[in-house]
Amino acid sequence: MDSADKLKDGYHSFRDGYFKDSRDLFRKLAQKGQSPKTLLISCSDSRVDPTIILNTEPGDVFSVRNVGNLVPPHENDNHYHGVSSAVEYAVKVLEVENIMIMGHAHCGAIQAAIDTENDPESLGTEFVHNWVSLAQQAFSDPCCCKESIKSGNRIPVEIEQASIVNSMNNLMTFDFVKKRVEEKKLKIYGLHFDLETGDLTAFDRKTGEFGPL
Repeated sequence: MDSADKLKDGYHSFRDGYFKDSRDLFRKLAQKGQSPKTLLISCSDSRVDPTIILNTEPGDVFSVRNVGNLVPPHENDNHYHGVSSAVEYAVKVLEVENIMIMGHAHCGAIQAAIDTENDPESLGTEFVHNWVSLAQQAFSDPCCCKESIKSGNRIPVEIEQASIVNSMNNLMTFDFVKKRVEEKKLKIYGLHFDLETGDLTAFDRKTGEFGPL
């Protein structure tokens, strides 16, 4: 089956099944608007669908997906800021109660960050290598990266987790995020999903490690 035809068939199945069964929910969302409690920032990777992993319904989460589930620090300029604008909208307009950053095992973006550490041009990309350099901020952080620092080798799962924590820290560079966190109106979580085992772990600020939910 052609890949586009597969998506077309998928839509028809959705329309005749899920949408039909959930018509009242969609009607309510259309008429009353959205009021999600959580902003979920996850990876664009086709193998990791947060709505399936977290078993959410339409309207539950305000979702952002990008290469490597990265959050850049606040920058005061006139450039285009997709992730930053989503964070701002979620916090200021939707007034979400949670921000969750969900990374995953075998992340190509993190591997790209590792591969381009010493040669940014090695990927031959125009945009990707610069974007994933955000993850390189975590290379020297002892949080989650003890073995990588000790051995001198970049252990992907450690970098994946450390990058999640780095993005959590970058969120706090936004004044409106920091303010709501300090007011205890907003919580920030870091999650890591293992593709092979199905395990979802969460960052524990007390231990500085990821552990079971």
